[in-house]
Amino acid sequence: MREQIEGFYKRNRRLIGVVAFGILFYELLENFEAIWKGALSVLAFLRPVFIGIGLAFVANMPMRFLENRVFKKWKAHKIKRPVCLLLAMLFIVSIIALLIFVLLPMLVQSIKLLVENLDEYVAALTKWGDGVWKRLNLSDGVQEKVNTAIQGFLKNLDKTLASAATIAVKMTVNVVTGIFSTIIALIFSVYALFRKEKLIDQLKRLIHAVFRESVAVRILDVCARTNSMFNRYFFGMITECAILGTLCFIGMQIIGFPYPLLISFMVGITQLAPIIGPWASGILGALIILMVDPSKALWFIVFIIAVQQIEENLFYPRVVGNAVGLSGMWVIIAMLLFGGLFGITGIVLAVPVMAVLYTLLSDWVNERLRQKEAAKNPETCGDPPQE
Repeated sequence: MREQIEGFYKRNRRLIGVVAFGILFYELLENFEAIWKGALSVLAFLRPVFIGIGLAFVANMPMRFLENRVFKKWKAHKIKRPVCLLLAMLFIVSIIALLIFVLLPMLVQSIKLLVENLDEYVAALTKWGDGVWKRLNLSDGVQEKVNTAIQGFLKNLDKTLASAATIAVKMTVNVVTGIFSTIIALIFSVYALFRKEKLIDQLKRLIHAVFRESVAVRILDVCARTNSMFNRYFFGMITECAILGTLCFIGMQIIGFPYPLLISFMVGITQLAPIIGPWASGILGALIILMVDPSKALWFIVFIIAVQQIEENLFYPRVVGNAVGLSGMWVIIAMLLFGGLFGITGIVLAVPVMAVLYTLLSDWVNERLRQKEAAKNPETCGDPPQE
């Protein structure tokens, strides 16, 4: 009986696998909501682990720089890794502390000040607009429609700014209440960085044990490409955010634009969403300045365009370079797709993920074309494809 069952299984193994997969897929669709909620609950418990992985990824950049450049002569010294890890973590923690305890309260204060003085800004903007309407000599009907549209916009903006202040305060409270999770994440990231070679080796052994050799090699190749792409992209973009925000802040201070810290922070941080982000924050900054000092709003638009051109042509090619190799069209598609699916996290990860997918697709297309060319011309089999 046992031999018959084994023989039946061997003869119909593929069919049994297809039927089992179909049943599992049907059950997944039938109970998708419950399964999704359960998965989200598990992920919520593992949130410190994911935060720790993110911290380890970011801290690995300065740690690798310290090991390969600053303490290169130490080679296999026992205290090389602990010293480099400690300095890298102190660097990351100092930046986080600066954001939480210095910059974030200043941003909250700027938003509160903007909301408190909003009525005065609206009155000044209305007075300025009346003067513009008189010079334009618009008809009463057109002027009334324009005034109605502006009042509606300002009313919605008032609500948006008020909610922004509330969100900023809530973020501060959440940061304080999330200290425990941050400590766990920090401990996890320290352990991961200290034993990263061993962890990577264990992961490679697991992949080779689970998958056949060709599949394992392909998986490890994709992981290596992804790691390289993410490192190059985020190192460049973090540097770009700092450069763009600093340029904007210095220029706004020199020219005398209002709310330089708030607007510069928005312009800098939105650089993580290339193309769309800086322009969106620049437009929002222009609207804020329009309420405070309408005469400077146009000059701010000229200023932000000049800063963007300097950054894109002078700093971006040298700092980021060809790290991603994606055209603007693919960048926009990636941000719209991943942003719609995963929100802010998707927007931040959209470009490097799309870059990896793009390179994998390009490799597949080139390989398929090479195979077709080889099939047409067997005598040239093995030669590189002609471009």
